[in-house]
Amino acid sequence: MTSPVTATRRLGLLAAVVLLAGCSLMPQSEPVDQQAMLEPWREHQAAMLDLHEWTLEGRVGARTGDEGANFSVYWQQHREFYNIRISGPLGQGAATVSGGPGHADLRTSDGTWSAESLDELLAQTTTLDLPLDLMQYWVRGIPSPRSEAGIKLDHVPLLERLEQEGWTVEYDQYHADNNMPRRLNIQQGEMSARIVIQTWDIPGN
Repeated sequence: MTSPVTATRRLGLLAAVVLLAGCSLMPQSEPVDQQAMLEPWREHQAAMLDLHEWTLEGRVGARTGDEGANFSVYWQQHREFYNIRISGPLGQGAATVSGGPGHADLRTSDGTWSAESLDELLAQTTTLDLPLDLMQYWVRGIPSPRSEAGIKLDHVPLLERLEQEGWTVEYDQYHADNNMPRRLNIQQGEMSARIVIQTWDIPGN
């Protein structure tokens, strides 16, 4: 007579075999033909480069080594000019970054700082080395035109992965109604950031 313990073990082994067999029968996603997807993606890229006005709202979790920060962001872009409002939990540490070609200003309750670029301004005022000059393109799901980039496309086609100027950008999810990025992760060495874009406001859409 089979003992209850032995029977349980057999059932467990049988369940594992069935599960593995089921996994092997699940359809695997076909690899994306990158060359075939390149032309339609170039059309999407051109449309995003022509997108000069937009507003997004989202959240950012950034980390450099042992230091981290979480904040909300409200970003308005009007051609080359931008206005970015940043605030921590419950509106603490509110700041506004604004500017355009050749200048960037940061305003907080403690004062005002200026620099020639977003990246320079961030380096002067925080320990977070986020590439904001590049990110104004990355949030649209395209590489910056200022330098070469390596790309990997999905089936849509939209960017799945981007490598530019030593940074890696992984696109986890897009908004279904407009194909704009919803979740992306960026990383370079010890610096990383997770960006969740909750809403996009695009004139005419």
